[in-house]
Amino acid sequence: MSEDVRKYFTTGEFAKLCHVKKQTLFHYDEIGLLSPEIKKANGYRYYSYHQFELFQVISLFKEVGIPLKRIKPLLTDKTPEDIIALLKEKSSEIESKIKKLEHLQRMIQTKVKLTEQALETDFSSVSLQHSDEEPLMIGRPVLNLPERQYTAALSELIRYRQIHELDQGHPVGGLFAREQILKKEFYNYTHFYIKTEEGIVNKDLHIKPKGLYAVGYQIGDEAEAAYRRIMQFIEEYGLEMGDYAYEEYMLDEVVADGFDNQITRIQLQVRGT
Repeated sequence: MSEDVRKYFTTGEFAKLCHVKKQTLFHYDEIGLLSPEIKKANGYRYYSYHQFELFQVISLFKEVGIPLKRIKPLLTDKTPEDIIALLKEKSSEIESKIKKLEHLQRMIQTKVKLTEQALETDFSSVSLQHSDEEPLMIGRPVLNLPERQYTAALSELIRYRQIHELDQGHPVGGLFAREQILKKEFYNYTHFYIKTEEGIVNKDLHIKPKGLYAVGYQIGDEAEAAYRRIMQFIEEYGLEMGDYAYEEYMLDEVVADGFDNQITRIQLQVRGT
């Protein structure tokens, strides 16, 4: 090997220096992004020390999400002003991704918390619990709608939540009016709802009242049995049913195997007689 060649790196040496596979260097050469400084007739290829610095520039651009085809012209035709604008653009994109990841993290943490609570719950129990006032975002009325329109209303509310990034991991709930419960119409909600933060506009809100609620649980589709337990509990305590019941999944199809294993939490508003 000549003295000049000894100043260079073979493909394997350069790949090890850059902590990449040789195939990466072959690809960069094929697309004209970074080619060996020396190509011998016998097939040997050599990279220079200066190309190591160039490889670091490529890696930086690639790390911040700039496509290879966009990196190529930046290596030969750029100004500091161009790079500032480009990096600001990527910074904005990264900030948006961070917000989405933080939102996803909150969703996951809520789902884990609700599931852990469910695993510690006696689903045959009924209890009296105090609840603070809570704003609920409701969809369009669904009482007595045909099944197709009923499902479409649910889809609309879910889509609205997705578009406006309102999903905090809480399940979509169902709102029952007192009249439906008295008629034993346990699969005829007046509205679907989602829990939301105060200050959300452009959608109807229902304020869940502050006060006492009889809380019970429905396993699978055993709604009538669940409400029977709750109503018996209310009578034993000398209370009467309030205006609304609120239903939400504790164990849904995400974590439960089959509809029969899904658990619905029922909160029935009550008041003294």
